[in-house]
Amino acid sequence: ETVRAREEWSEKAGRVFDDDALYEERTTAFLEWYALERELLSGKVPAERFLAEEQLDDKEGAWVHALATSHRSLFEVQKVHDGIILLDDLLGGGSFAVTERRRLPGVEEHEIFEARLVANVVTPPELLFTRAFQFHPREARGELERQAERARKAGAPRAETLFRFLRLRLTALRYKHVTADKIYKEE
Repeated sequence: ETVRAREEWSEKAGRVFDDDALYEERTTAFLEWYALERELLSGKVPAERFLAEEQLDDKEGAWVHALATSHRSLFEVQKVHDGIILLDDLLGGGSFAVTERRRLPGVEEHEIFEARLVANVVTPPELLFTRAFQFHPREARGELERQAERARKAGAPRAETLFRFLRLRLTALRYKHVTADKIYKEE
């Protein structure tokens, strides 16, 4: 099942090889997608199946439930404060305050990236990031905003839009002789 899922991910997000610069972060993103979004033959995602079949204490069960109901989207950083990052969801239209005590490299105002937000079950109503981040080139910011707005207004499925952006990012990485904004303009 995992091998089939990996092939499906590669078809949707673009094939990454073990010597690619994106290999580690894409592997992390694949594992999150597989555990939290990809339906098994039973119609459940692995996290839902795990909740139904395993004996968990209240705290473990709350964390698995929080992960199973997490929110993956394309975000733009509006403000970085000590311990808090303010985000706008470019695909869903909402705004979020995420608790982040680390200083994340590359996370600065107006940065656009794909991430997953999860409720902090220890100190609600805080939100946290999971480990998978997919940063897009800064040069493609305007085009990403335009395409995200168009997808949001058209009601395009979020997962399909995110996978399209991941393929564009991979293309931009591989075709360094073409500016990222031109690659992202390609429909």
